[in-house]
Amino acid sequence: MRGRKPLPTAVTRLRGNPGKRPYNKNEPVLAPMDAAFDTPPEELSADLVASAEWQRLAPILRKSKVVTQGDRGALLSLCQQWSRYLEANRSVSTAGMVVRSPSGYPMPNPYIAIANRALSMCVKLWAELGLTPSSRSRVQTTSEDPNADAFAEFDVPELHVN
Repeated sequence: MRGRKPLPTAVTRLRGNPGKRPYNKNEPVLAPMDAAFDTPPEELSADLVASAEWQRLAPILRKSKVVTQGDRGALLSLCQQWSRYLEANRSVSTAGMVVRSPSGYPMPNPYIAIANRALSMCVKLWAELGLTPSSRSRVQTTSEDPNADAFAEFDVPELHVN
């Protein structure tokens, strides 16, 4: 598909629909997560940094009703990439920006490229999950009740004439 990626219908509803394009009525709707989502998945059990990042982000995303079970993989990837980024940065700070190649010539530390790729992935995933100020600024919240009457504030009590 060419052009911009289509936005989810929920995001379009929250942002508003100035173009009055029809909403996708066939888009799948996934259930929001419960408090059990806050527990880091088993895939992160060997990585304490990624697990800690899950414990930090999962409650924030769940309470703001941003994530569903379908977003689990994106959050899992984000936590792993963040851990990789921090580990690569530690290696750079230990060995320095320039290291010696096997032949003895100075060269940029290979961990710099690893850190840059991991951070690039984090930036993309932060935006996908609404974790950056600019991605949050595009979303507006609405009332909790989707069936609420938009004109309720204009209701006038009925006049009874005898």
